[in-house]
Amino acid sequence: MKHDSRSHKRVVDESGFERISPRWSWILRTWFTINSMVAGLLALIWLILRSGQKPSRLAYPCQQAALSAASLAFAAPLISALVAARRGLVQGMRTPAAVTASLLGLLITLGMWGHSSIADDPGREVPAAPVDYRAQVFRVTDCPQQPSGDRFAGLDNLLALMGSRGLKFYRSPSFSTLAGPDGIIAADDVVIVKINYQWPERAGSNTDLLRGLIRAIVDHPDGFAGEVVVAENAQFNSVDNFDRSANNAQDTSLSPHDVVVGFQNLGYTVSHYDWTSIRYTTVDEYSDGDTDDGYIVYDHDPQISGKVSYPKFQTDDGTHVSLRDGLWDPVGSSYDRDRLKFINLPVLKSHHATYGVTGCVKHYMGVVTRELGTNSHSAIGSGLLGELLAEIRPADLNILDCVWVNADPYDGPWTSYSDATRLDQLVASTDPVAVDIWAATEILIPAFIANGFNPPWPEPSAAPDDPSSDFRVYLDNSMNRLLGAGYVVTNDMTQIDAVTWDGSEPLAIFVDGFESGDTDAWSTVAP
Repeated sequence: MKHDSRSHKRVVDESGFERISPRWSWILRTWFTINSMVAGLLALIWLILRSGQKPSRLAYPCQQAALSAASLAFAAPLISALVAARRGLVQGMRTPAAVTASLLGLLITLGMWGHSSIADDPGREVPAAPVDYRAQVFRVTDCPQQPSGDRFAGLDNLLALMGSRGLKFYRSPSFSTLAGPDGIIAADDVVIVKINYQWPERAGSNTDLLRGLIRAIVDHPDGFAGEVVVAENAQFNSVDNFDRSANNAQDTSLSPHDVVVGFQNLGYTVSHYDWTSIRYTTVDEYSDGDTDDGYIVYDHDPQISGKVSYPKFQTDDGTHVSLRDGLWDPVGSSYDRDRLKFINLPVLKSHHATYGVTGCVKHYMGVVTRELGTNSHSAIGSGLLGELLAEIRPADLNILDCVWVNADPYDGPWTSYSDATRLDQLVASTDPVAVDIWAATEILIPAFIANGFNPPWPEPSAAPDDPSSDFRVYLDNSMNRLLGAGYVVTNDMTQIDAVTWDGSEPLAIFVDGFESGDTDAWSTVAP
């Protein structure tokens, strides 16, 4: 073979083919390696920032693409070394830097693939709920219209029905119809009750129900030593102190503020916080040294066409709350996530303005801020609220207010007294998607028909059985974000176990915890 000592010239081997000179070969290899490593490093940085503390996000298609790019880039030195070894290990791996790069690439690649192994199936864009998953939905009908003091009988019956099927309202070492070690509310919890107070009259959460819920919380069998905070971001329609005159209650003058003050006068630590007042304020987390009230705002996510946001604030009792991270202890510089509970209290209604139906998922529009460039309302259709739930976690309990509903597909979300339909029902579940699809199918659509509104439904459509309807599009996209983050929810009616108590027998709560078997009703006679 002819050899040209000047490496920039072409070299021809015995076969007559030109061969790149050693110098140019080295330049090309170096250029390729550097560019690959830079691209891989950028992909890795993006992957880490986007996935954060949620490994399940590595199942998302964009994360998988970034993972592949990073893996190939950092594995390239190792592959090059192996190829070089076949020709001559000395030439390919003669520098400590090459060896180090290869080993580092191997470790990073193995580490990333090991990390992704705990995510959902990377071969599917959206994981599905397990085939054996059963969502529980609880409904009570014929709620008494008149409250009994500060109790709401329909809610008491709902909690008893839940307890009969194993979902205990109180977390307690003692066992009863409502209590058990796996219950929801502990005696020292801080409970955020998210109401709907953007709209007056029948479009807001029923304040008789709100009062009954707070009464149930403070009646914890172990003695309630925690805190209850009624919260809402009414966006552009805020009312000072949650104290408008036109409320959704038997006595329409009963405002959320009245409810809160009533319990304060009884000595309970109950307050309210209007997130609307901080909707223009961007802050950092307490752990970052920022103690101001405001909104944490994520970077724009093109997959949901908007920015996730959530509030961070200090209650009247001085408790520092991060809706994502939990209760902040300034002394210990730590969060307690377990003691922060969230109860979602929306109103079931038609949403002819944009999205067809308002239920549990749509109600989280009162958690995020529309301001600060979030595009949150428009991004609902793309699943932004599902992504929010994936970030802060779904509510510990959803109680869907179906006492008064807007059963007009050409109306809503604002609901006047004259336009509301009284159903006297309550629905509850820990699965926000399941309760929404079930309530729309079994309560709202039958109410449409009963009011003379037969299909086809107008646009925006509330049809729960049409995957292309406005309601289903935002609900399904939200569900997909939750499933992708590892939360099990379902929109499949065949996976929902619904139990209804229709008032045919009274439900009694036995003080000794006696349970009358697996029935829908409790005996009123103590054993």
